[in-house]
Amino acid sequence: MKINKFSDFDIMLKDNELRGGVHSLIKSDFRRFTSSAEALMSASFAVTFWFRVCSWMMRKNKLVKIAGIPFYLWYKLHKVATGIQLPLCTDIGAGLRFFHYNCIIIAQEVVIGSNVSIHQGVTIGRVFNGKKAGVPTIGNNVVVFAGAKILGNVTVGDFAVIGANAVVTSDVPPHTVVAGVPAKVISGDSSACFSERWAREFRFNE
Repeated sequence: MKINKFSDFDIMLKDNELRGGVHSLIKSDFRRFTSSAEALMSASFAVTFWFRVCSWMMRKNKLVKIAGIPFYLWYKLHKVATGIQLPLCTDIGAGLRFFHYNCIIIAQEVVIGSNVSIHQGVTIGRVFNGKKAGVPTIGNNVVVFAGAKILGNVTVGDFAVIGANAVVTSDVPPHTVVAGVPAKVISGDSSACFSERWAREFRFNE
């Protein structure tokens, strides 16, 4: 059953600002799944749902922040259970999905676009000194496969594919596939990586 509505969570999100901003992001995360049952049973959606809600609360006034303490603790439990270290208030676009879990580290201040897909063992991390000091910026519809490391002030272009165990320390052009240590472009047509089914799963057909 395809998802074509989001009434399941409407009752939980009554605030106008929440519905206009965070509600829209949660809907997009939810719609990365092929069915409501798949989404509701997914640890990925549980993590992104509480990440969105708690990040919204952290940006509000002191009273809301204090009221949110039980939710922050619940989110922390999800982070520990899944091994997904995703700091609150990280700038992440709509439609984030983790396909597998454990040892996923995302640094504070990383910027991630829409419809990004992340697999197990991925680090999107900071370089603390030198020419590449800073954190990565990840574009839209990027797929990061297992064990990949994206480090420092680099930009990963839209529709790029980061191969398993690649170590990215320089910019990745859009629509390319990179692999190796250090990562190098091995294909200029990332869409060729996926069958029609997986193009849908990874949002490569949008």
